[in-house]
Amino acid sequence: MRYIRLLSKYIIMLLGKSDLHVNQGRGKVYSKKDIKGYYNDLTLKVNWHGEFDLDGLPINVNEMGVKLYNPTTIAQFGLGNYDLYLLTNSHVFYKQFINSVNWMVKDQHQCGGWDVFERLGSKRTYKYSAMTQGEGASLLIRAFKETNNEEYLAKAKKAIDLMLLPVEKGGTSRYGNDKLFLEETVESKPVLILNGWIFAIFGLFDITKIIPDLKYKYALEKTLDTLKGELKKYDSGFWSYYDQCGHLASPFYHNLHIALLDALYDLFNIEEFKIVRDMWASYLKSNYNKGRAFIIKAYQKIRDPGEIIIVK
Repeated sequence: MRYIRLLSKYIIMLLGKSDLHVNQGRGKVYSKKDIKGYYNDLTLKVNWHGEFDLDGLPINVNEMGVKLYNPTTIAQFGLGNYDLYLLTNSHVFYKQFINSVNWMVKDQHQCGGWDVFERLGSKRTYKYSAMTQGEGASLLIRAFKETNNEEYLAKAKKAIDLMLLPVEKGGTSRYGNDKLFLEETVESKPVLILNGWIFAIFGLFDITKIIPDLKYKYALEKTLDTLKGELKKYDSGFWSYYDQCGHLASPFYHNLHIALLDALYDLFNIEEFKIVRDMWASYLKSNYNKGRAFIIKAYQKIRDPGEIIIVK
């Protein structure tokens, strides 16, 4: 039964009908210097086909049919609504943006973290995620800009402070050999998921724009330098890897990697990001590469479907 649900999920994804895997290019209205739109285009996340709660917030469903809130989903929903508000000046999008913000404020733990994986029932993965910490901070910082509510900024700062704590101290960062990795999923051994690392970087970048604390600036410089040196480990020679554990990226994540590197290059002008972006974009020109990647990824997913599956 689990494999049937997994197969159904991937068919929906390939048909372009998955709310979890919509096209995400470079952001449409961001600024390099100021707080404005988001760096990745999350506007299609607003077109949620699943259930909403009374505040208009999306509700996820796991493989067992259990309904639950996922802070990553709500943070992305809020960021997508904020971009649409900037693009249209529609109060409808602004209201959904603020509802997302207020949910994140209420759900945040005292230490600054949002529980992603424990609430999903994970026994293997630590509850906090650098990706969610970064996206949540980005959402709250934009709310602070719009409302001047100091609580939003304080909550964003706590989110980044928790993110930057070493995993040994309850955070989501791995330090060593003058490197800084931001872990989307903290497990006993490093996983180093590429897209989650970059989303975390965006949150760290936002905090440097609004809080002139050198510790954030140095952390941003260190993790960007680390990513620059590690990018080659995410290249298979014909496709990108999802993480550093040998899992190939799905077509969705391969395209997302290209869009994220595109934004990183535009923001920081680091040549390695452009070189790898262009190389991965060139892989898409080959039907052989695309077919090979799809078959390998499908086999990997059947062999190891993962501990937790969010269906929608």
